[in-house]
Parts: sequence; structure tokens; C-alpha cells
Amino acid sequence: MDIKDFTDLQESWEALKTSSLPVCIYGTGNACERILEQFEQRGIFCSGIFASDGFARGQIFHGYKVETLSQIEQRLGDIVVCCAFGSSLPDVMRQIRDIAAKHKLVFPDLPVAGDELFSKRGLLEMFTDVQNMSKLFADDLSVQTFINVLKFKMTGDISFLDNFFSSDKTSDIIALGDDEIYADLGAYTGDTAEEFIQSVGGKYKRIYTFEPDKRNFRKCVRRLMKYDNITMINACAWCTCGQQRFSQSSGRQSKVGDKGTLIAAKTLDSAVRSGGCTLIKYDVEGAEREALAGSEKTITRFHPKLAVSVYHRPYDMLELTEYVHKLLPNHRLYLRQTPYYPAWDTILYAVK
Repeated sequence: MDIKDFTDLQESWEALKTSSLPVCIYGTGNACERILEQFEQRGIFCSGIFASDGFARGQIFHGYKVETLSQIEQRLGDIVVCCAFGSSLPDVMRQIRDIAAKHKLVFPDLPVAGDELFSKRGLLEMFTDVQNMSKLFADDLSVQTFINVLKFKMTGDISFLDNFFSSDKTSDIIALGDDEIYADLGAYTGDTAEEFIQSVGGKYKRIYTFEPDKRNFRKCVRRLMKYDNITMINACAWCTCGQQRFSQSSGRQSKVGDKGTLIAAKTLDSAVRSGGCTLIKYDVEGAEREALAGSEKTITRFHPKLAVSVYHRPYDMLELTEYVHKLLPNHRLYLRQTPYYPAWDTILYAVK
């Protein structure tokens, strides 16, 4: 891992700012609004906004008529495309690749949680630590995934991801037995807990689910109520027990922050029984560090297997990897990137 491999790369925002071609945004919604804000701050001119054919109906979005790509091409010719949405759907990802084959396409790194942005300068300032961190991983695929996700986050170029997508199944890394005690932090509608139950053929000791969003929690209860030995907790997984403000939207915008309603916050350490856990999953929309801190006693005593989402904040892949290694220095670490544009659903696994 050589620093020159990164110093020679152009940052996504700089590529957009210095482009000699018109820059157009693909997609509307919250991400587009955030990109337009960055354009205004950075002096980047937006020449148009377009959506997929079925979604472009001539509507106005922040003063721009939403066009189709063909309308944009007819009006402007060759363009630079700035993507403002994410997807793991194969057909949508294929469509994005088709556009990238025709035009320069950039995915600026927008964090799911928080306002801090990933930057080339920030990465280079900590590059010695980054190099040392790359040596923590247990296989070559993890190292290459680590390097290429960082390159993607810097450049927004999807070609850095395409050769390193992995299946979202954990069976190749995490071996599951008949007596697992599984904690699902960020259980959503219970889908991942049910997938776990199916993967072990219904044989497990106990499951704990944490889900703070009220609607999601109701769906989780309905989905999982037919199974035995499940403790379902309507609270956010946190570093202390008490209350936190939470914005509830039943999706990626649901998160702990300084806005929203007060909800229960609970540590995993306070919820589990004396048997601890054998497997913990963390996907808590940017609160992974706090949730890990609220699990420290369980982790250091029982040394469970971990699956940690490391993509919600710009430097999660670095900071959470370091934190997990300190908690479980003798575990093997693996990094996998599931098929997703941009680099969402990046998962760190820690196994004995």
C-alpha cells in the first residue's frame, strides 16, 4: 500500500469543479439537495438534473426541470454525471454502469450519518495509520477491498469497486453452530434475524434484537413472534442506558442525533443474560461506535464473532476497524463490500 497510489488520484469534488464538460446530477431527493449545497460552497455549476425515464415527468426540483438522460444529452451533448442516490438492485447498478460507459460518472462520498465529509487531505494526514491498519486483515481480498473502497471514497469512480464486490452471505467467514446467542443491533423489520434463524436451521439458544424505530419494531415483532427464545427491545443500542433523540423515518434517515423524539437507549451489556453472546451484528446507522462501547463487557468477556457496518460515517472503516481490533486483538479481521453503488453495506467481520 503506497501513498503515491492515493496522491496521484483526483478527489471527486475537484474533478467536478475542474471539468470542462457540463456537470449534471442524476437523482433527486435528500442526496441531491446535499450535493447542490456542496456545489454552491465549492463553486461547482450544475447544468441540469435528470432522473430515470420512469421518474422524470417534467417536475421542478430546486429550480431545475427534472429531465431524462436523453433530454440532457440532446441539450448538452457529452456531460459529467454526478450520482445522487444509492442502490444495490442489479438492474439499477447495471444502468449506472451503462451510463459510466458513455460519460464520466462520479459518486461523491456523502455520509449516511453526520456532516463530516471524506477528504483526500484527511486520508493522507493519517496515511501511516492507514498502512498499519491494512496489515490487520486476515486475507488478501480484505486488503484489496480496504484499498479500493478508500480509492472509491476519494474519487467517486465505480471502477474501483466493481472487481471487489462480495456476496452478502457471511457463511464463508462466520461458521455458525447450533447453540448461538445472536444479538441483532439494528434489527430493522426482523429480516436479518430471520435470515440467521434460517441459516442455522432454527437451532439456536437465544436472539436479542434492538430496533428503535417504532414502525420497524412493530414489523419486527410480527415477523419474529412465531419463533422461540427471542428478546425484542424497542430501543437504540447505545453506550449508556437512558434516552436519546431519534429521527424516525423507517429507513436510512432514521438515526440518533440532536433532532427528533426522545426514545429509550440501552446497552447490550445491560440486556444480555449471563451467557453473553456468540455473535453480534451492528448496523445502527452511524451509532456503531456507541453501540460497540455499550457492548464492551460482553465482547471482552465472551469474545463473540462480530459483523460491523463500517460505512455510515466517512472514516468508519478506519476508526471502527481499529476499535474492534483493540477489543478483540486475537480475532481475525475480514472486510467485505457487498454489491452497492456507492460503497454502502461495507462489513467488517471479526472471528476467532
